[in-house]
Amino acid sequence: MKKNLRIVSAAAAALLAVAPVAATAMPVNADTTVATSTVTTSTTKPTVNLSGAGSVSESKDIVNVTPSFTLTSAAKGIPATLQGSIEASLNGTSVTADVADVAKGVTLKDDGDKTVYSYNDRENKVDNNLSAVEAGKKYTMTLNGVGFSFGKANAGKTLTFKLPKNVKVNDTSNDVKVSLDQYGNATNLKFVISNIKAYDSANTNAVSFYDAKSGLVATQGSYMTLADENGDLNVDTLLKALKGKYEAMQFQSGKFADVTVTTNADDVKAELEKAGIKVDAANNFEAPDTFTVTLNAKSDVNGKTASLPVVVTVPNGKSTVVPSQSKTIMHNAYYYDKNAKRVGTDKVTRYNAVTVAMNTTKLANGISYYEVIENGKATGKYINADNIDGTKRTLKHNAYVYESSKKRANKVVLKKGTEVTTYGNPYTFKNGKKYYKIGADTKKTYVRVENFD
Repeated sequence: MKKNLRIVSAAAAALLAVAPVAATAMPVNADTTVATSTVTTSTTKPTVNLSGAGSVSESKDIVNVTPSFTLTSAAKGIPATLQGSIEASLNGTSVTADVADVAKGVTLKDDGDKTVYSYNDRENKVDNNLSAVEAGKKYTMTLNGVGFSFGKANAGKTLTFKLPKNVKVNDTSNDVKVSLDQYGNATNLKFVISNIKAYDSANTNAVSFYDAKSGLVATQGSYMTLADENGDLNVDTLLKALKGKYEAMQFQSGKFADVTVTTNADDVKAELEKAGIKVDAANNFEAPDTFTVTLNAKSDVNGKTASLPVVVTVPNGKSTVVPSQSKTIMHNAYYYDKNAKRVGTDKVTRYNAVTVAMNTTKLANGISYYEVIENGKATGKYINADNIDGTKRTLKHNAYVYESSKKRANKVVLKKGTEVTTYGNPYTFKNGKKYYKIGADTKKTYVRVENFD
C-alpha cells in the first residue's frame, strides 16, 4: 500500500503577514519524496514547507536527491520570487514516515557572495533584498537544518544520497553518507544549491520544438529506425538521433536561439519502463514495433518549457498489435476501467461498430466486459459485454414483440420456454413498463421484462 511521507518545516507554524508566492510542485510518481520550498517576497519570515510520498529503495540505501528551484527577477525595484522543490527518489515500497524538521535557515547569495535573502528560524530574523536579484545572474542557496523522514522501517540505516553536480549536502558533493536515527529520520542537514540562474520575467517568449530538416514547428514527432540483429535498440543511440532530428528554440534578443533539451538517458529509460519495456544495464531494450519517447526542453532565460512526444516506429520490432474484432453495439454503452468504475461521461451509441479484444474479461464486479482496442493497442477501457453480445433469457410467459408502448412490432408471439437474447439494461417506455431490446438488428423490437420474471 502506498502511504504518504510527511516532511514538515519548523517554520511552517508561523503566520504570514502577506500571502506567500505559491510553490510550483514538480510532477512525480508514487515512488518519490517531494519537498516543496517557497520563499515570500515580503519582509516577514518565510514559510518553508516540504512534504510528499516516500518509499524504501530497492537498491537498499540509495537516495537520488534532485533539488529544483526557480528564481525569477521582476522589474527594477520589485522583489524577485524564489520557488521550487527537492525530490528524493527511492524506488520500491512506500513506508509511513514520522514528522521531521526541514529548514531552519535559508540564505541566497549572488556570485559575488553578497546576501540578497536570509532567514534564521532560531532568531526569527529575516533580511530581504530580493529586489537586487538580476536576470541572467547565478545565485547560490543554502538551506540549514533540513530533515527528511524515511520511516521506522529504515531506522538506524545509513543511506547514500546521490547528488547533482550543483548540490552539496553537509559540504560534501557526489555520494554523501547520511545516518538515520532510531525513528528513520535524517536531521540537521545542510543543502547548498549553486548555479540557480535568475530568470527574466520580462521575457515571455515560449519554447517550441522544430524539425531540424524542414524548419517547421513540431507538435507531434515521428522517427523510424531499425532494431539490430538481436531485435534491440539502445537508449543512448536513440536519444542522440531524436535530438538530432528535433531541436528546441526560443526567440531571444531579436533572434531565435537554441534551447537545451533536458531529456537524458535516464528519462528515456524511465518512460520506456513505465510502458512495460525493460531496459538492461547497458541501456539496451527489445524494440517493440512502435513506442513513444518524450523530449523536454527548458529555457535558461525565462524558465519556459516545451515537450514533444515522438512516436518511434521500428519495422522489424516486436509486434505490439493486439488481436481484435469489430462488434456492433446493441445498447448505448459507457466505458469502464479495470476496476469496473465508469470512465468519464462518453458513451458508444447503439448500432455503431467498436473494435474490441477477441475475448471478454471478467472485472472486479464479476461481470464480463470487452476491452476497447484502438490502433492495435489495448486502451484500458472496457464495455459491458451485455451491450454487445446480449444475455440469453428464457420466457416464463407467452410474449408479444413491441415497437412502442402502444404498437406491436409484428404478429409474432414468442412462446413460453423460448430462449431469447436481450441486450443491455431494459428501457422504460411511456406507459411506465420496462422492455428489453431483442434482435441483433436496428429494428424496434422489444419484449416486456415481466415476461422473463
